[in-house]
Amino acid sequence: MRWLSYCWLLIMLLGCTQADQTPPATKQFAIYIFDQDAVPGLGPTAETAWQILQVVPLEQAAFTITEDLLLSYHWPSQTMTFTNPWGQTSMDAPFYMVGGDGAFVVVYTGQRLFGGKVVFAGSPRRFDYPAMALSQEFILMRNPELQGKLVYSFHTRPSVLYEPQSQFLADDPAIAEAVKEHLRQLGKLVE
Repeated sequence: MRWLSYCWLLIMLLGCTQADQTPPATKQFAIYIFDQDAVPGLGPTAETAWQILQVVPLEQAAFTITEDLLLSYHWPSQTMTFTNPWGQTSMDAPFYMVGGDGAFVVVYTGQRLFGGKVVFAGSPRRFDYPAMALSQEFILMRNPELQGKLVYSFHTRPSVLYEPQSQFLADDPAIAEAVKEHLRQLGKLVE
């Protein structure tokens, strides 16, 4: 009888422990970053990249920008600022976050909206899908308040300096508006 009680207690504890570990996917907005092991290549076209990014398991992400880490999302320039969990500068972050071998997927309410490659802001592009790059302001560290944070922006067109975007890259304007409203409700939207 005591053994049965012990087993029941273990089952309850394990069940509660697993339930308490809320994965980032249960939040409404997240950006999943993959290293080269999870996504070794995306190919040169938007079609090949999106086919890969639609099926890569989100659990294989090396890092996830959650709503908790997100500090602000500047909508006019499509630039986000989030806490740097690795240190004070981008030099402290892993290579897949800055060096051009990472990939990303933006997810809202469980739906994959768009994705692409994490690139070094000054590197030329040879692909036609979205990129996520450190912002120029961050790289030049013009603002001392950015220490301990990372600032990335989304881009659609190849560029040497990756000028800021003016629109959210999701295809459906209604979804883009829903994301905007959600970020506004979180108090993290800068308009």
